[in-house]
Amino acid sequence: MGLILASSSPRRKRILQDLGYNFDCISPNIDETNSSNLKPVDYVVNVSESKGSHVWNNNQGSHVLSGDTIIDFNGKIIGKPSSNGEAFKIIQTLSNHTHSVISGLSLFYNNKAITIFDKTNVTFKDLSEDVIQNYIESFDVLDKAGAYNIEDAENILIKHIDGCYNNIVGFPLKKFKMSKIKIILENL
Repeated sequence: MGLILASSSPRRKRILQDLGYNFDCISPNIDETNSSNLKPVDYVVNVSESKGSHVWNNNQGSHVLSGDTIIDFNGKIIGKPSSNGEAFKIIQTLSNHTHSVISGLSLFYNNKAITIFDKTNVTFKDLSEDVIQNYIESFDVLDKAGAYNIEDAENILIKHIDGCYNNIVGFPLKKFKMSKIKIILENL
């Protein structure tokens, strides 16, 4: 019985490694469409739990940790862009505004599940079209919620962060450190 990270996110993998955990990775392949029109927090929790459940169903002797991250801009969910053009529009929309990054983390074990989430507010600078285009051309934006990676974008796009930095990366670390999930994983 070990730990499985149900994620393809290199950032979640790195944070979990930095915390000292040994684990295997299995990337879940689930439908992430919001067909039920869930609110942003409910959607993140639902997708995080769906990923974990999908992997746990085939690995019930293990503990399965899964997560999801989205952008909430005025109640609208912004996920990963499908093209550079869509990425440009997303970043342009977020320019000179504050949005929330919501990350959920779920643990499946012994026919039980626990989910936590956190919300971090991020304010973008007033960005010119040239700055946006240069950012898109310089970094991989297609597999990132909101078309940006905080580690690349911090000095280019970001004016202010209010909350947990690692939550923006995709792992609600502050909530994790105070959670039952951490206690359970420490006892593996």
